[in-house]
Amino acid sequence: MNNKLHIGILAAGKGSRMESKLPKVLHKLNGKSLIDYVLDTASELNPDSITLVVGFQKDRVKNHIQDDNINYVSQDQQLGTGHAALQMEHQLANQIGHLLILYGDVPNIKSSSLSPIIDEHIKEDRNATVITATLDDPTGYGRIIRGENGDLLRIVEEKDCTADEKKIKEWNPGIYIFKIPQLFSELKRIESNNASNEYYLTDVIELIKENFPVQAEKIINPAEVIGINTINQLSNLENNN
Repeated sequence: MNNKLHIGILAAGKGSRMESKLPKVLHKLNGKSLIDYVLDTASELNPDSITLVVGFQKDRVKNHIQDDNINYVSQDQQLGTGHAALQMEHQLANQIGHLLILYGDVPNIKSSSLSPIIDEHIKEDRNATVITATLDDPTGYGRIIRGENGDLLRIVEEKDCTADEKKIKEWNPGIYIFKIPQLFSELKRIESNNASNEYYLTDVIELIKENFPVQAEKIINPAEVIGINTINQLSNLENNN
């Protein structure tokens, strides 16, 4: 069993819905940039490495962070979360531990919530763990479909849900822990044959499930995994913090 933890933070997006020239991850929440919240949480987990995937105005993001302990890789074309994760392969190619995927626009995630899930993942030497949450109204999010014994069966995007599946309140925020070698192996198998022509990390889960069980672990406070996509969402988060 390899208990080394690495963290990858996806922060390459332009954030066009923010209607701002500023990279989304540099927008401020209560006077502190979104990315700084995520980096603080990542550091609290004491990982062996932190890799930041940058893209839009990447030099501006790097200049803001100015941390020699952070590794940077570039996603010059925004082709989805799977494509973003694949950019970390060269940086992590020789590692055999586990990789936690976080997002630069999800500022409320807490190390205290992640730690027990990470510990269980490493202890059981899992190939993948999906971190989920429950919302009263998960409209717009992919749903978590579980079997009778509670095991993860599949993740279904809302547009593909049946009427009954849309009633499910457990959803997929896109935060995962992967065994590193398998992640990059499977990332090369995913395709972009979807409406957005993008490569999604969700598809890696489906490929891993072909040969291994994948656990879905629910985070207690769903507010921790809500991402920021618009200025209104940022304002609402400030008002509720």
